[in-house]
Amino acid sequence: MRSRAAAWPAWSLAGLCLAMAVATIVLSVLPRPAREGGGAWSTVGDALIFVTFLAFPIVGALTASRRPRNPIGWICLSVGLFWMLLIVGGEYAAYGLAVAGSVPFPVTVYALTYAWLWVPAVGLLGTYMFLLFPDGRLPSGRWRSLAWLAGVG
Repeated sequence: MRSRAAAWPAWSLAGLCLAMAVATIVLSVLPRPAREGGGAWSTVGDALIFVTFLAFPIVGALTASRRPRNPIGWICLSVGLFWMLLIVGGEYAAYGLAVAGSVPFPVTVYALTYAWLWVPAVGLLGTYMFLLFPDGRLPSGRWRSLAWLAGVG
């Protein structure tokens, strides 16, 4: 019963990430002036990176809905949410700056997403994913200080 209670927030977050992915695609293909670049889909490599970042919330939702006490699923969901916010914020700002007056506050959104939002995503993925993988526990008690230091940092 406990995993059912955790399943709906996990899948809701994954659905939110998918909605942001759709919004990113829509913002990327909207017409822009000729002097503006092609958006997120200017190269095949950019599209592959986007799909890779979309895998985090899906894997996180699968893991968190089946094993809610294992933090790996929630870390994957959080990393996916941060990356999707960063990508959709970048496309929103690019479209808002290319087509003046089309969306409100494009510079503010760009500053809030691109300036600092990558930090928690990289921090969670680069520190806690490696420390807690695969069972959600630290390898030993000696690693606790590194986990606290990474959290404070």
